[in-house]
Amino acid sequence: MSAKVAFDKYKKNKVITSSGVELIVQLYDEVIKNIQLVKVILNKNDKLSFDEIKSKSKAIRKSINIVTGLGDSLDMEKGGEIATNLGKLYEFVNMRLLNANVNNDPRMLDEALRVLSELREAWVSIVEQAGKAKQKEVGENQGKSGERFRVGTEGGVKGAGTYNRLAIKT
Repeated sequence: MSAKVAFDKYKKNKVITSSGVELIVQLYDEVIKNIQLVKVILNKNDKLSFDEIKSKSKAIRKSINIVTGLGDSLDMEKGGEIATNLGKLYEFVNMRLLNANVNNDPRMLDEALRVLSELREAWVSIVEQAGKAKQKEVGENQGKSGERFRVGTEGGVKGAGTYNRLAIKT
């Protein structure tokens, strides 16, 4: 198996096994990566080759599509003011990306990166908090099930006829 095939399988598996919040962080990572690629292209020189223009446009188009998707996924009714503000930030980022593409202005990219990096960090903290809460819950459940489902001296299970935390009858 080639390294590219293995990496593609890894990426696909990462998406399949990620939570919704982790997927959002992955989308931010992809946008940030694409914007940084554009910055490298724009900072190389004043006159871009055809291939550089193509690469720049493709990376910005990908970024705009992802940011637009993030905006489209906002639930304005449930999200209230937070969703509205996020939507405005996504619009701001997309305008900066469009202007950077048209004007070859890396400063516009810096503004978009600043906003996206701050938003990404907020989502990362949500992932970390969820992970801590999940670890705490698992620890509490293991403590409870450990007390209720001990193996007796004769190999039988005390508390038979009840269910453990995975809803498996013991």
